[in-house]
Amino acid sequence: MTIFLRVCYAGLAIAMIVSLFDNNKIEQPKLTIVAVKEVQLLPAEKIIDTEQMNCLATNIYHEARGETINGKFAVGNVTLNRVKNKNFPNTICGVVYQAVYRENWKGEMVPRRHKCQFSWYCDGKSDEIVLTTASGKIIKPHMDAWEESLNVASSLLKNDLFDNTFEATHYYNDKLADPNWANAYQRVAYIENHVFHKMGDTY
Repeated sequence: MTIFLRVCYAGLAIAMIVSLFDNNKIEQPKLTIVAVKEVQLLPAEKIIDTEQMNCLATNIYHEARGETINGKFAVGNVTLNRVKNKNFPNTICGVVYQAVYRENWKGEMVPRRHKCQFSWYCDGKSDEIVLTTASGKIIKPHMDAWEESLNVASSLLKNDLFDNTFEATHYYNDKLADPNWANAYQRVAYIENHVFHKMGDTY
């Protein structure tokens, strides 16, 4: 009797196993096709050298403090275009502070009067960016101009923006000056009250 039950149980187990593998009884898995969109990798954000950015912002501030945002971008672009041109230093700070230097009575190297690339640096006046009064009150026009200069400098260094000077390396106010190089270099733009010229790589 015991043997008969074991045989029956064994037969039942085999029948259950067979039924599980019966293709007609197994529910086929449903496949879901998911459409994957093309993945676009964002370019890594450029690392900014804060010293170089400060030099750029300082030049923009002194050269275009009273200019519109377009004028500030123009000064920034000219500065960067000089960095790319082999006739100038290959750093922003090098371009901004390029000058003929002399040693003063303190033993310090200072630019010779009117012997620099950007006039504010060697005009004999203070180069300090004054943002507050002696009592600590903010000078709003100065602060606004400095903040805008910093924003322009940061934008130019972080992004590949349109050069509104068309690769110019020089500019001047044609109502106040008539430099000798104006006829030698290609005129490429006129922005507000300044004319922009481009020097070739071979001068």
